[in-house]
Amino acid sequence: MRTNIDSGLSIDESNLDGSVSFDEATAYGWKFSNGPTKAHNSASPPANGLIGSFADRIRVFSNNALPEKKATSLLKLMWMAYNDKILWLLTAAAAISLALGLYELFGVEHDPTDPLSIDWVEGCAICIAIVVVVLVGSSNDWQKERAFVKLNSKKNDREVKVMRSGKSFMVSVHDILAGDLIHMEPGDMIPADGILISGHNVKCDESSATGESDALRKTSGERVFQLLEEGHANMKELDPFIVSGSKVLEGVGTYLVTSVGVNSSYGKILMAMRVEMAPTPLQIKLDGLASAIAKLGTAAAGFLFFVLLFRFLAGLSSNTGSPSEKASQFMDILIVAVTVIVVAVPEGLPLAVTLALAFATTRMVKLNNLVRILKSCETMGNATTVCSDKTGTLTTNVMTVVTGTFGGRSFADKNNTGEDTRMATFNAQLNEAERRELIDSISINSTAFENDADGTFVGSKTETALLSFARALGMGPLSQERSNANVVQLMPFDSGRKCMGAV
Repeated sequence: MRTNIDSGLSIDESNLDGSVSFDEATAYGWKFSNGPTKAHNSASPPANGLIGSFADRIRVFSNNALPEKKATSLLKLMWMAYNDKILWLLTAAAAISLALGLYELFGVEHDPTDPLSIDWVEGCAICIAIVVVVLVGSSNDWQKERAFVKLNSKKNDREVKVMRSGKSFMVSVHDILAGDLIHMEPGDMIPADGILISGHNVKCDESSATGESDALRKTSGERVFQLLEEGHANMKELDPFIVSGSKVLEGVGTYLVTSVGVNSSYGKILMAMRVEMAPTPLQIKLDGLASAIAKLGTAAAGFLFFVLLFRFLAGLSSNTGSPSEKASQFMDILIVAVTVIVVAVPEGLPLAVTLALAFATTRMVKLNNLVRILKSCETMGNATTVCSDKTGTLTTNVMTVVTGTFGGRSFADKNNTGEDTRMATFNAQLNEAERRELIDSISINSTAFENDADGTFVGSKTETALLSFARALGMGPLSQERSNANVVQLMPFDSGRKCMGAV
């Protein structure tokens, strides 16, 4: 990685000289000492930790930004919305109906006293329905796609703490490079793959990659090497790998970035998700309906056409009309047969489906649920059974204190029989000194912290449960409780005397 595990990348780095052989890279304990490991000598280093171009590093390992997906144009979305069998069938029916209606209006002589033919109105109505379906579907998808682009750009734009040239900087996740040293704290979202260098009690939630919300303990890479040399048997406990997209639940530590962008595990998952949407169940059903209508309508129209044609041919011997009148009678037979197909096509069905889905999408937006694809509402509406084996899926994934014993008093909120003391009753039985002692003990002896945005606690599930219990007892803002606490640290005395403990 051409980096230093103590000071990180050099801010001065641009191009890298020489190369690292495979034997050198795989040699345990080997450290790169001739590369860009020197500290930045500037008196005032840049605030964002960026000064060098890191050209070779970016060329070899890429950066931590995924390539932007090319936005789908409105014309392409209109073509995708029009690319439906039932709309094709409606187009054919509209063309035939409009052509026959115009023929009846302009191609046939009419008696001035007879009202003009308005058969062309049905063809125009079908064309208007097609245009509305295409415009509503494509405009809705176009609007939602751009809303998701803005949402993802804001969601992914965050800063992490990176060490470069021995100093810590806040750097955007897009500027992270392979070889960077990143500090981890509870609540952080891992931006890139790496290996843990040092840390204390680091536990991560890798449900984004594995689907399981278990807290996985991480061990530093050097410690893993030592345990392997000692013949440690349990390989499940030797996990130094930090997976991108996971969340830090407990502990603090520093890890070395090994893969960024499209080369990281989370980047590969996101790139694999960039596929064309499969047809929804309703689309499949409508395509089947269109095929059935086309087959049955054509068969019925063909059968009617041949019946009327045979009847027309049988009456030619007694038909005294002129050749133009006979041709007009034949055209009337053809018009009747085609009218059967046009009438059989439900021109209002695609319009009703599209408007219903657009209305459902609007209702979901009001509930703070953004729907990127119009037909996604129909897909979720078809779900009749949800099968899950993960606790966090069907619950809030939040632990709470339901039973406790303090001295001779206890409470049990989990028992709804009313026989045990409830938490509210227990809280009322405590005096101010006892309540303050409990709040101080819980708030100070915890590594979890409070999210300023929504007031939730981030960290170990057990610690967050205790903090919620302390809040029920009357605890104020967590940061204020900790700043007001009076902590006496351990102070060593001379070798012949004992040490004083903290109070």
